[in-house]
Amino acid sequence: MDAARPYLSGIWGTDVTRLILLTALLFHYAIGLWSVYERPRIGGTVQDLVQALSGLAVIPLLSIHAVGVVMLQRAGVDVDYDLIVRIFWLSNPGYGLIQVLLLSVAWVHGAAGFFMWLRSKPTIASALPWIYPLGVAVPVLALLGFTAAGRIVLASGIGPQVVQSEIAPGYAAPEIPFALIIQIQSSVMWGAVVLGVLVLVARLMRYALAKPAVIHLKTKNVGSFEGDTGQTLLDAFRTHGQPHANLCSGRGRCGTCAVRILKAETNLLAPSTLERATLDRLKFGGDVRLACQLPLTSAGALTVERINEPDFSFHEEEETQVSPSQVSA
Repeated sequence: MDAARPYLSGIWGTDVTRLILLTALLFHYAIGLWSVYERPRIGGTVQDLVQALSGLAVIPLLSIHAVGVVMLQRAGVDVDYDLIVRIFWLSNPGYGLIQVLLLSVAWVHGAAGFFMWLRSKPTIASALPWIYPLGVAVPVLALLGFTAAGRIVLASGIGPQVVQSEIAPGYAAPEIPFALIIQIQSSVMWGAVVLGVLVLVARLMRYALAKPAVIHLKTKNVGSFEGDTGQTLLDAFRTHGQPHANLCSGRGRCGTCAVRILKAETNLLAPSTLERATLDRLKFGGDVRLACQLPLTSAGALTVERINEPDFSFHEEEETQVSPSQVSA
């Protein structure tokens, strides 16, 4: 295993690359917290909920492993795969279980986002049935490898051997701060929990202070309902159980949630840069908007028409999608 380590994790062996990785992780985590705060509904679709919760769980779970490894290395310990596997399987199996959970949660989060991105791409959507098996095979093979390594160290019965490098001739290596490692790990874990709770409290306060107006929404040949301002049109559809196509789950990328504006007795904000780029790419007319990017800001009435059926998928495009020329007609 250690022979392959330079190829698997060597790029993260320097302080600079570690700082880059840490910054990216924290930025991703902050985006996750912000998305939970600003979205009108926490739940959304099942996939949205799974991706949001798994994303928020990665940082606290990863901190157990990352903090331990970095602080052992700072104390001059030669950290290799053999040492880590023996810690996970012999001296502290609880850490091993956390590592399995981390792998599963991180893979679910990454795979959910990756496949959501893939299915919003017309040129790739037809290949999804062939790609999906990899989403299961890769983590299963990883866990089988982890289990095989565990069986080897369990058979040997030899616990982890902590070897510290000599800092300089005549100078002993510093004492390994095990208590401090555990303290920092706990602080990161509880800090993540506190941040999550604060975000939920902030959501409750925002909605307690908000005074949404009522807007009458109608979808041609589907039905009508009374919605609240302060959310997007797609969120209003979801809140009131009206199915609507959205392959990219409301990220403004795929354009499948597009609606034709038939009548607007309310103020509609101009399309954002993201929405305009997607509409232009799909060559939609000026009377078409993306439901996921259309904010409901004032009272009134809005009548729209679906461009795609709720169960639309790109590999069935020829059968179900209305062409842009039809939309503009």
